[in-house]
Amino acid sequence: MRRLIINADDLGINPSRDHGIFECFERGVLTSATMIATGSGAQRAGELARRMDMPTGLHFNITEGFPVNSQKNIASLLTPDGLFLDPRRLRRAIIAGHVDPRHIEREFRAQMERFMECRKTGPTHVDSHHNMHAHRQIVAILAPLIPQYDISCVRIADEPPPADYLDMTDERKAYLRMLAEESRVARSLYEAHGLRSTDHFRGLAFSGNAGKKAFRQLVRTIPEGTTELMVHPGQCDPGGDEFSMNPQRETEMEMLTDEEMPAFAARQKIEMISFRDLQ
Repeated sequence: MRRLIINADDLGINPSRDHGIFECFERGVLTSATMIATGSGAQRAGELARRMDMPTGLHFNITEGFPVNSQKNIASLLTPDGLFLDPRRLRRAIIAGHVDPRHIEREFRAQMERFMECRKTGPTHVDSHHNMHAHRQIVAILAPLIPQYDISCVRIADEPPPADYLDMTDERKAYLRMLAEESRVARSLYEAHGLRSTDHFRGLAFSGNAGKKAFRQLVRTIPEGTTELMVHPGQCDPGGDEFSMNPQRETEMEMLTDEEMPAFAARQKIEMISFRDLQ
């Protein structure tokens, strides 16, 4: 049996991205999303996700924008301007011992509460912005916390080496190898606390290489078991950041709303599910 979860990250980050995600869920093959509780559109996104019964997880964020907490409560995670440290700076700060573990727990709890306020229910699963929840020292904080909210699933991004038809730099390939190794360790640590994930993961190598042809090739070659495909669809936002303005956002929308994809997946004997089905 081959089962596929297609999960859109960053729900709630801004209205343009949200519109694209909801359209892909309503008209396409998107089966799940993770909401970023720190996003400017979180309240509206949570309301719409509830009305549409979209399976929704928490996209835990400690690497971009402003926190839910006040600056004084989580100062070790922030710049002097009150913004989260970017991923590289955060990793360096953790290694140097400059991050207070209590601050990560405080922000996780605050974002969880914000999520439930917006969505009116708990998350189906947890993943994170820039996959920081796979960092070993962050896993040690989150693994005992997540089950307290009756959540049983987390993302494990142990993606295999990219296929030959995907184009990327050596630096990007090195990052994917590092994250895959980190995620494999994280899997065993999360499992020790009763948390599980999909058998396989795809999406990091796919980012920047999206398109209908590549999407079909990916779907055709997913292995036995359950696979999560991470995607980032949305309408391009002229006032957004570089990622939101990237034409790939709309390319991903086009491939996820391709009218032929449901029949194509069925011919491949692939069952489309969500994280809700893993609970």
